[in-house]
Amino acid sequence: MRRGSRADVDGVLLHEVREVKRRLGKLEKVDSRVVAEEKKIESKEDVIAAKQKKLEQAMFQLGKFTFRRKHMLEVIRGVAGSFLGVGLGRQLLNMEGLANSLAWWNIFGILVFVLAISALLLYKNEKDFIARDGLGVVWRKLAFLYVVALAMEVLALFLFGGLPASGLLLFKVVVIGSYSAMAGAVSFSLI
Repeated sequence: MRRGSRADVDGVLLHEVREVKRRLGKLEKVDSRVVAEEKKIESKEDVIAAKQKKLEQAMFQLGKFTFRRKHMLEVIRGVAGSFLGVGLGRQLLNMEGLANSLAWWNIFGILVFVLAISALLLYKNEKDFIARDGLGVVWRKLAFLYVVALAMEVLALFLFGGLPASGLLLFKVVVIGSYSAMAGAVSFSLI
């Protein structure tokens, strides 16, 4: 009886050792998969770091400002977005008719509205940079995008033969058109 109980204990222990080995084998498989995933993540991180380094490459310098590749991409996005916005705005708005009929307070109201909405969108999108560099990031980007939008508006008026004869009318048309141009520029810069 004693011997049988020893054999039973040995059998149970042998079974437990096999179970531990089986579980250990599963853990080793999981560990090898985790290591493989970590290597994939590290290689992706290396690719991202290389792309960031490429974006940070300086193209040229103007005084204290270094124009980098990321700035060039921002210019391209702003130009493309504002030109698309100008095209859509010209189709949706009769800018010259509006400029003739709207009072100056309406024109300045449009200008303030465009700048306020654009600033809010930029603020929402640039929170990380604002935390690091301050609110000046939004104002600089807003000013930059508005200048790009105005330039694209004037260029589009010239290209499509829509330049008004009067300087005041041109100013009104450009401010009204900056609504759609700025919407496109800000939208493309958020991408």
